[in-house]
Amino acid sequence: MKIHSLIVASALAVGLAVPATAQSNTMHRYAQFFKYSDSAVKAMTDNPQDRSAAVAKLFEGFGGKVEASYWFPGNLEWDGMLIVQLPDEITGQAIALTTRATGNFTRNASVRLMNAEEYKAAMDKAKSVKSGYTAPTATK
Repeated sequence: MKIHSLIVASALAVGLAVPATAQSNTMHRYAQFFKYSDSAVKAMTDNPQDRSAAVAKLFEGFGGKVEASYWFPGNLEWDGMLIVQLPDEITGQAIALTTRATGNFTRNASVRLMNAEEYKAAMDKAKSVKSGYTAPTATK
């Protein structure tokens, strides 16, 4: 009976663990744009600092990776941009919520990036699928 219970318990453990580990290991690239709040700009000019290490730590905590960090000179629409790798859009949104909650950003936006191979696959799919869609300019 003990052996039977051990086998059942092992099977349950494996059955519950497999879906949790079956997540895709594929990382997706995103361009993330940000705009600092005036209070964040003041704090950084009062205490100049390289924020790239803190940003990298934030993304690593969520299972992501920062590939590059850029800041834009001047008073533009955005103060900077990151190129990051994330496992999924939910993770990206969780990071956006975390940073937004600090009050240090007035805006952020995330754009999924595709490499040439992925974009060609999208073109191939667009060519092959016949959806019956009619463009507004083609209707009377």
